[in-house]
Amino acid sequence: MKCAQCGNTATKINSKGIPVCSQHLKTKFSAPKCPNCGIEMKIREGKYGKFWGCVAFPMCDGIRKL
Repeated sequence: MKCAQCGNTATKINSKGIPVCSQHLKTKFSAPKCPNCGIEMKIREGKYGKFWGCVAFPMCDGIRKL
């Protein structure tokens, strides 16, 4: 898994459940916005692994690679 902040290998999961490296464990990080509707995304897990998914699913099916 990659750090959501810098792209390096994630070694920890922060308090919001977002994978981060040890350098960014205590930094505040907000989830990315959905490319389709602009609402905040959350980490979801599917058949092929974890990904960012829109919280408005199923009305919006916006996804982004983790």
